[in-house]
Amino acid sequence: MKPQIKIKGVQWLESEDPTFEAGEVRTAIAQMTNPTGKAFNYVGELYLDVTKAASSGSIAFSLAAGETKPISFPVTMPGVEGIFPVYLDVFVGTELVGAYRATEDVTVVITPAIIIGPITWE
Repeated sequence: MKPQIKIKGVQWLESEDPTFEAGEVRTAIAQMTNPTGKAFNYVGELYLDVTKAASSGSIAFSLAAGETKPISFPVTMPGVEGIFPVYLDVFVGTELVGAYRATEDVTVVITPAIIIGPITWE
């Protein structure tokens, strides 16, 4: 039986607005379903932009036949500002069984660290 995967969306924990600070660690959750009649061991990677400006690295997980469960993908946001599309690839061994492009991009901002002292008039 050929391995398959169904990916139902990517959501970021504790955030409805995917705008994050550079260097911040955030976790994305993706609902994964094994639509086959056989269990498989998968490896997923969530990454920002096709250049992989940031990546979860390889996340191993298993799904029984017909099983659906959420899989977590922690990502450290890149150190540059920008808007990044979100991708999720899933493999069984070396075979790509799922390639997903999230509907929402991630925006990375850099808030300047500035200290404003007391204002005095002369």
